[in-house]
Amino acid sequence: MDFISLFDLNNQVKRTLKERFAEPVWVTAEIASIQENRSGHCYLELIDKPEGENNPVAVAKGTIWAFTYRMLKPYFETTTGRSLERGMKVLVQVEVIFHELYGFSLNIKDINPTFTIGDLERKKREIIEQLEREGIIDMNQRLELSLLPKNIAVISSPTAAGLGDFINQLERNSYGYKFHIKLFPAVMQGEKTTESVIAALDRIYEYEYLFDVVVIIRGGGAQSDLGCFDSYDMAANVAQFPIPVIAGIGHERDETIVDRVAFMRVKTPTAAAAFLIETFQDFDAHVEELRGDFVSGVKDLLLRENNRQKLLAVNLKRLTQGWLGGNANRLHLLSHRLEHSVQLYVYNRKGYFNTVYTRIVNRLNLLRERQGNQLSDFSVRVKQKCKSRFEKERHFIELAEMQMKYVDPKNVLERGYSITRLNGRAVRSVTEVKAGDVVETVVGDGKLKSRVDSVEIG
Repeated sequence: MDFISLFDLNNQVKRTLKERFAEPVWVTAEIASIQENRSGHCYLELIDKPEGENNPVAVAKGTIWAFTYRMLKPYFETTTGRSLERGMKVLVQVEVIFHELYGFSLNIKDINPTFTIGDLERKKREIIEQLEREGIIDMNQRLELSLLPKNIAVISSPTAAGLGDFINQLERNSYGYKFHIKLFPAVMQGEKTTESVIAALDRIYEYEYLFDVVVIIRGGGAQSDLGCFDSYDMAANVAQFPIPVIAGIGHERDETIVDRVAFMRVKTPTAAAAFLIETFQDFDAHVEELRGDFVSGVKDLLLRENNRQKLLAVNLKRLTQGWLGGNANRLHLLSHRLEHSVQLYVYNRKGYFNTVYTRIVNRLNLLRERQGNQLSDFSVRVKQKCKSRFEKERHFIELAEMQMKYVDPKNVLERGYSITRLNGRAVRSVTEVKAGDVVETVVGDGKLKSRVDSVEIG
């Protein structure tokens, strides 16, 4: 019976593969997993799945060595606007490797971003078509935004630079408008983004009656981290959310699917804040326009009514004088009575319209005053909580200062301890000193110099 060792077998396989694949090969695959290590190398698991199926028919390990990865990564991200991530289809140039000990693997030499762009656009188009078939793609866009959207639910990372810009612009608006902002923290980049944003939407949904609008903020992130905002799950949740959603993801180049289904898309978080402030301005302008229209209408109505009554009085007076002829005295009396009645009627009508106008103006002013009081009360509560937190932090600092004073070397020396130095260095062991050495002893109130007569160990 003929046989060979496993090592010889693997060697033969290695030689065969090297001869068969002497040159690099372009291969299409899907990234099942990706990991970067500290040395800069990138390790991937590549799979191949038939269209429409979830089970892979082929699996291989791939490696992009650090030198190559440093060039390929920025090139891919700049071209596609996305980073390499799990679930992405890629076209890579690979060198087939077979090691006697570690087996089969692929050394990735190059990557074609154009192939990935095409696949991403295809997936994006399929998701949009699915949302259209389900009839939900414009559900959020059909909602009506509150005339005064002052209660705002914000989904963002607490450390996002765009969040600070958004809050500052609202709180420091030059018109004095008051907004109630509630942050619902979420991860805004990486694989957990979709899950985290959906969880934040679910928390907001529990209190939907408290909020007028939802703002998604992702200011300051990399362009390559936008892929999660093209997921079907996130887009479907945003599209079906019962409160208008403003997408302030912070990019201009590409439109994500979340941008497509949201009530409104803005380029930056600052633009989202500006839109909300403009909504308040539009409301004020509309109120002023209504007030002006009402005043003009009332004045015009009174003028027309006054002219009509005067015309009627003149015509009636003329007809009465012609019909009654010689009854001058009686006619004169009737004429005076008629004029008085007309003037009284006009005066009463003018008073009625003035009363109605005053009531409407007072009602509008009362409504704005109530809203201002509510927002002022909220501001007072926030200031009180901040003051309490500052007091706690000050107490903590005082305790820390007391602890530092306790461990101060000077205080230790004052309690009877001392430090012995030889040539400026602290003596930690008798083995560091020999007879005849001059040492310096530091006590609480000064220094002593002495010469060593003898050294005893133990």
